[in-house]
Order: sequence, then structure tokens, then C-alpha cells
Amino acid sequence: MIGIRIGAIAGAILAAFFVAPKVYAEDGCGKFAWSLTAERAAFAKPQKASVDAGATLNQIPADAFVLHLRPDHAASFTMPPERKPKAEHWFGAAVHFPAPPLPGIYQVTLSDEAWIDVVQSRRYAHAVGNTGRSDCPGVRKSLRLELSGESFVLQLSGVASDTINVSLHPMR
Repeated sequence: MIGIRIGAIAGAILAAFFVAPKVYAEDGCGKFAWSLTAERAAFAKPQKASVDAGATLNQIPADAFVLHLRPDHAASFTMPPERKPKAEHWFGAAVHFPAPPLPGIYQVTLSDEAWIDVVQSRRYAHAVGNTGRSDCPGVRKSLRLELSGESFVLQLSGVASDTINVSLHPMR
């Protein structure tokens, strides 16, 4: 009788041990339309390049960067954001990039809620996919879009804080 109880207790402990990590890991990070594991790891790095609102970069950064935003009344854009921000007070920025090395599909991923516009040739670039989750710590949304071989501007608006992590890269 004692052996059965000990076996049952041991079995319950083992079951709890194997089930608990799965329950703990239940966030939305694995539920994006595509994997954002690399972006989440890049956003978690303590040392990232820093880019100021309004900057003109001479190349697309190879890794994630921290974008320093301006308050809504001081943010300037090449074209007005396509969507009006939901909050009364928000932060935003525009960053100017040279022509991509190769035209094609590029992915923009953000750590926090924001509206993404990419302006190229005085038009909004065409989005070919997007995914977002509010239940993944450190990553909020990702957008894939078609870029031609011309310079472009990344515009973010409606951000709640004055910084945001950004990843921008061609689809491989």
C-alpha cells in the first residue's frame, strides 16, 4: 500500500515537472504568422546601435537597433502616416535609408505597438504580409513589404514611449 502511494506521488511530481514548463512558456511568441525568434534575440541584446529620429543612414543596419523617437508634435514625416494614431499623445520618427542592395521582400519587426509606413518613390510601399501579437514579451509586430531599388523612408507613429527596437532585413 505504501509502495503504491509513493509511486503515485512520484508520478504526480514527475507529471508536474514536465507540464509546468509548458504552462510557463505559454506566451504568444510561437504564434506569429512566421518565426520571429531571431528578432526577439536581437532585441534582447543589451548593446544595440542607436538611431535618432530623422537620421539618414548610409546602409541598412545588419542587426536590430534602438530608434529614438520624438513626441507627436515634433515628429516629422515624408508623408503623413496612413493611419491616425489611437492615442492622443504618442511618439514617432522617420529614418531615411539608401536604396536596398537588392530589390525584393524586406521585413520590418518592432518591439512595441506602432504604425509602420514605408515610403518609396513618394508612395507607400506595398505590404505583402503582416503579423502581430500583444502577448509576446519583447516583440509586437512584423511587416513584410516589397521594396524596389530606390531609397526609402521608414516611418513609425503611434508609439507609446520614446524608444523602440527595430529590425529591418531582406528575406533570405
